[in-house]
Amino acid sequence: MTIAVVISAISTIAAVGAGLYALNLRWQIFDMCKQSKFIDEHDSNKKISTATHDKAILTLANCMNGIIDEKRSVKIRARNNECAFKDTISGISHDIRTPLTSLYGYFQMLQASSDSMLNEKYIRIIGGRIQQLQDMTEQLFTFVKLENPSYTLECGEINLTQTLCDVMFSFYNDIGQCGLEPDVDIPSEIYMVNANSAALKRVLENIIKNALVHGESELAVSMTCKGDLGETIEISVGNRVPEGESIDVSRVFERFYKADSSRHSGSTGLGLFIAKSLTERMGGGISADLTDGIFTIKVSLKRIR
Repeated sequence: MTIAVVISAISTIAAVGAGLYALNLRWQIFDMCKQSKFIDEHDSNKKISTATHDKAILTLANCMNGIIDEKRSVKIRARNNECAFKDTISGISHDIRTPLTSLYGYFQMLQASSDSMLNEKYIRIIGGRIQQLQDMTEQLFTFVKLENPSYTLECGEINLTQTLCDVMFSFYNDIGQCGLEPDVDIPSEIYMVNANSAALKRVLENIIKNALVHGESELAVSMTCKGDLGETIEISVGNRVPEGESIDVSRVFERFYKADSSRHSGSTGLGLFIAKSLTERMGGGISADLTDGIFTIKVSLKRIR
């Protein structure tokens, strides 16, 4: 009889203990949900806390805090992307408005002028502004294509030596107008690389144009064979940076980055970003360096023998 009473008492205590444990778990979960709701509604930086030492509850709290941290990170990224998007739209609008305003001004002067020599000058300037707008539009169009993850390039055997010579010749007048005597070292040997013809041309055009627009007095273009077996071809384009201009080398390949945003050169800030994206899509590499006032872009591509 005594044993039966003891067993009954133990069972009762166990049942009460289990009930209290379950009640405590329910309270802890309810409190965690309440904290979660508060954090969400008030965009608070607090984390969910619990007074229990129960492993299951602690694991649940850690999981909820992980979800809250990720949600907070997503919100921050979304906010930053929204600000960047607004800045981008503002920057593009300004970059396009500048040559448009100039274009309209010279067009008005052309209409009002009867001087044939002045008219020829105005027509040349207007043509230059139109070309500037076409270049900017093409850069933006390429940028939109590169933002599509499914965008791919069809690559094949391309004569890099000839392509570089053709691009350099296309800048002949621009180099002369800049008053530069470029130091060009392009070997006569034909180097074939695995690339996309249009993309390769765009990469070379962008890095050379960047040197002409943002550099001064010096321009050096070279092509060399790298690697123990000459398996890589490297093109180097260097220019002297104007005194006082600051360049963040770690950011030059970022979209819309401009070393000096106050210089209205008709640039979208996309040239080097596009060059990097296209180079990497062709399986190549690109890097930037600033040493002793010389800013250098190097593009490397796999050689095909």
